[in-house]
Amino acid sequence: MIVLIVFGVLVFFILMTGGWVIGIYNKLVTGIQSIKTQWSNILTEYQRRADLFYNLTQSVKSYAKFEKSTLKEVIEARQQSIKLDNLPSKIAQGKVMDNLEGIFSNIFSKLAVVFERYPELKAVKQHLALMEEVRITEDRVNIARTDYNDCVRNYNLDVKTFPSSIIANMFKFVVEKFYANQEYSNKRPDLKLEKIEE
Repeated sequence: MIVLIVFGVLVFFILMTGGWVIGIYNKLVTGIQSIKTQWSNILTEYQRRADLFYNLTQSVKSYAKFEKSTLKEVIEARQQSIKLDNLPSKIAQGKVMDNLEGIFSNIFSKLAVVFERYPELKAVKQHLALMEEVRITEDRVNIARTDYNDCVRNYNLDVKTFPSSIIANMFKFVVEKFYANQEYSNKRPDLKLEKIEE
């Protein structure tokens, strides 16, 4: 009878430990998948931003003799943004995204000069709608970065804290890096939108 009780306790202990290990392992895998999803969301927002800048440039081009170099920059930035998914690592993608931050900041400055030269652009509904979309997209990029860093923080806490760190080490889960902005990317483009009274 005692042997049966000891055996039952041992089986219970093994099942509980196994369930605990599986639960933590699944939580770590879920964390990795959440990080990948959020990273993909960042890439999507960069693509959206590139498309909007291209459309905005096209709307300006129809009203002004827009500098060919600026138009070329927009097209090249858009092509880089399209290729982000094909880069081999998050590090490579991050470097391209940092480069795009500088390019888009430069392009936006040039667009602002055109808007000042051609005040009639402010009266075009399509232009205003695109400018509003750019503002919204900048917010979405920031939210995507924040969500990514939140996922990384939660996952890293699971990897580093006891007792889940034991399982993380056993299955070789490693700490993920946070999304870090470059100096110039901390400055969001200043979008001055003027409403038209209809």
